[in-house]
Amino acid sequence: MRIATLSFLALVACGSPAHEQASQVSPSVDVETRGALEKARDVIWRAWFAGDTATLARVIPAALAAGGEQGWTDRTRTIADSRDFARNGGKLLDLRFDSTTFAVYGTVAVVTARFATTTVEPGSGKQVTTNGHATEVFVLENGQWVNPFWHLGK
Repeated sequence: MRIATLSFLALVACGSPAHEQASQVSPSVDVETRGALEKARDVIWRAWFAGDTATLARVIPAALAAGGEQGWTDRTRTIADSRDFARNGGKLLDLRFDSTTFAVYGTVAVVTARFATTTVEPGSGKQVTTNGHATEVFVLENGQWVNPFWHLGK
């Protein structure tokens, strides 16, 4: 039921604070909640690129649904992909978000933003910049925002 609710909220709605260029905050989103969501987003993105599986296991619940241009994946595959990225030489060089919007519905938040990442690609060592749009759902569990759903697109 939780996934169905989260998917519905994502359909309805459809950073790193130092790199935030422009944000919109719903009148119902207070500064403290916005800061906590930005921090949670930053932790998850940076942990993924660093291959920090311990942090990912803490902030990504078992019911993860993650998707993008190449399809959908679950928590196990997401954490394994992160580990493989870092183990094979991948590195995050830069992470930026702009045009961020927040919508909070009780203990559920929908965050959308444009993003840009610059990475060193595993294996090749080439520097690659990727731009896209992120739709993320966060759920407040035991005082911590966790991220059970995201979709990354162009």
